[in-house]
Amino acid sequence: MTATLVSDPPGTARPTALACLERVAAVLGTSPEVRALHAVPPPAEPHHDGEALLQAAVRRDRLADLWNVLDTLVQSEVGAVLPGWRDRSVPCALESVHLIPQGDHLVRLRVRAVAAGTPAAEPPAGSRTLLDRSHEDGAPAEAPGDDPLPALLAAEHRRDRDPVELLTETLVRLHIVHADARAGRSLEAYGGFTLLCTALRELLRVSLIAGAGPVPEPEQYAAGWAGFDATLALTPIGRSCRGELRALIAAGPPVDNAALARATELVLRTADRAAPAVVAGLVGPTDSYRRYLHLD
Repeated sequence: MTATLVSDPPGTARPTALACLERVAAVLGTSPEVRALHAVPPPAEPHHDGEALLQAAVRRDRLADLWNVLDTLVQSEVGAVLPGWRDRSVPCALESVHLIPQGDHLVRLRVRAVAAGTPAAEPPAGSRTLLDRSHEDGAPAEAPGDDPLPALLAAEHRRDRDPVELLTETLVRLHIVHADARAGRSLEAYGGFTLLCTALRELLRVSLIAGAGPVPEPEQYAAGWAGFDATLALTPIGRSCRGELRALIAAGPPVDNAALARATELVLRTADRAAPAVVAGLVGPTDSYRRYLHLD
């Protein structure tokens, strides 16, 4: 690809995760529709909970195309241990999160897709430019038209999520929460933990309640947590899942590896009761997740 690679400043350590970012960038950069790539590597110290960001600025008329193949591309190029999780909490970009093996630990790779030529395409703070086509001769001109990002974000929020995606979100959030709790970021860990439990709650709702036929007294559970205790109590499987979810919530954010191992098993056991086919289909990826987090 034609790219402007920015070298590390003299005297600085080169983060090992930069190689992971560059492998994904090399593939994205083969397309002339990708106008710029900016990377924010994790800190140089060898923490297993580092997070890296790769932002791709794409021609407006091709943004949706990239978004639809992004997970397949990352899986094939860097071997993510789980399917990509589309993080809907990012307000101004399409962003997916992937857990990437790096040595004997995992790096969280966030890949952000934005429309070139829009304010969202500005380089993130602290980023390194891996690709810049703004001055290339013969490069395709920016596609005219409005920014497609708002419509794509709205469609993403309307899309129903299935149990595979919800279990992936739960496990990725668990990785984030453990990193925050271990680093002493207790408020961030608490906030992430509530989102983790919400994702697991949604997995139970989708698997046990939505589409399962009429539920007695359905007004008790319209959305959120209101009435969820009573709704789960209606069936034996629901009661078992309620007990596991209560235990997870009572334990709080996991600070050490022992607590992380217990939380992981609670999540997988709860998911297995509600959606056993989903857990069986992800047995290889979840085994890898345990191994790279040193839980086995």
